[in-house]
Amino acid sequence: MIRSRWTAAGMCIAAAVGVAWGLDFFFDHLMSKPPTSELGYDPMGDNAAPMDMGAVQRGWPNAMHDPSERARMMAFMHGMGSREPMPIAAPTTQPQAAPVDLGTLLADADPQVGQAKAQVCASCHDFTQGGPNRIGPNLWGVVGRDIGSHAGFAYSDAMKSEPGNWSYAELFDYLASPARDIPGNKMGFAGLRKPEDRAAVIRYLATLGGSAPPLPQPKQPIGETAAQ
Repeated sequence: MIRSRWTAAGMCIAAAVGVAWGLDFFFDHLMSKPPTSELGYDPMGDNAAPMDMGAVQRGWPNAMHDPSERARMMAFMHGMGSREPMPIAAPTTQPQAAPVDLGTLLADADPQVGQAKAQVCASCHDFTQGGPNRIGPNLWGVVGRDIGSHAGFAYSDAMKSEPGNWSYAELFDYLASPARDIPGNKMGFAGLRKPEDRAAVIRYLATLGGSAPPLPQPKQPIGETAAQ
């Protein structure tokens, strides 16, 4: 009888020790949180956050085209569920586009291609000699003409106060983004993004009337300069 009591007591003690060890293992290994320094955010406010998530959210989705920003986001998400920090890729530099030589672009441009591209302008402009003004002024003889000077058209104050004339360079810049080149003008066209398209349209406009100045000369290639 006494022996059975000691056996029962021993089993209870062993069970209690086992439960205590199990709880210690559970809280120490399964419920412990990773150190704050290994997270992509600061849960307690004790340390400086390695990543400004507010800035990332404000820049999304525009910033996500940058490989380094995508890597930072992946590192943040990885840090929320893992104790092993994920390496963050170094920022990459974007190659700069080569400068545009307007003379070369215009020399290579096809006026017929430009005429086809200019059809998008036909709803607002007339291209014929003596033709009417529409939403925009008539474009016959526009190359070389003073800016904001076509008779009978109600130009905006911004266009009337713009100095100079519609040179090849001015038309090239204006057709890229009318609102950016002459802020406050009334033209609602967003612009032609490709330099080749703008050059083709300008070559076509230069055929309308006989007042267009000569095309700018292409820049001499570096190889030819060195050979002389």
